[in-house]
Amino acid sequence: MLLEAVLDVSSAAVLAGGCQAVAADYAIEVNADGATNKPESNFAKISSSENPEPIVFNATIEERRDFFGQNFNIVQPQKSKLKHTPISEYSANLTVNHELTLLSLYSKSNIQGQNNNANPHQNLLIKNLYQEQAQDNSNLYLYGWGAESLSIAGYPANLAWVRFKALTTGGHLKRLVMLADRVIGASACRIVIDSGAEAGAGNDKTGRKSLALKGNMAITRTFHYEEDLKEFAF
Repeated sequence: MLLEAVLDVSSAAVLAGGCQAVAADYAIEVNADGATNKPESNFAKISSSENPEPIVFNATIEERRDFFGQNFNIVQPQKSKLKHTPISEYSANLTVNHELTLLSLYSKSNIQGQNNNANPHQNLLIKNLYQEQAQDNSNLYLYGWGAESLSIAGYPANLAWVRFKALTTGGHLKRLVMLADRVIGASACRIVIDSGAEAGAGNDKTGRKSLALKGNMAITRTFHYEEDLKEFAF
């Protein structure tokens, strides 16, 4: 769920300053033990060579409600930058339904735009989730797709098409790829997050499943979108 915030805030930064302003390669790290109401043990980081201080997100996981679903509240504890774009006060409420087939996210942040002022951004994401079992092995593939409305000062300004694919083996997440493609604008912009589970992640002393992901995020200005995504070829 923390990677949803990473993708979300990056899409907002693209809207704020343009694709070229944040186009770069970034290192991504997620550590989460799933403990409820303990944001310090569920966090994500975006790091780059341009900035010594990473962007950090903490997630407060609420108790799961039977027959309804679960809420995740994600915040940015301190101001930082994506490449050279200042970002502050990011917060998001992410919700999944009981069947884990729908995900919604609403976020707010302040991001410096091309006018050098910090402007309020609001994003709204809805995503469908489903899974497929491989016929010849124990691999389970998880898929998701949806759309995200991106607004500035409460006014819709752009739309993104979002997708993801994940591989689990024996109940353990092995790889997760997420994409966001800008739909409206003078030029295409693609955000790709490619992450893999770190060796040693598993159950902690309390029996909870811990998760450690590391990978990269690439933000690139593209001239067309491929029908067959090489990032999903796994």
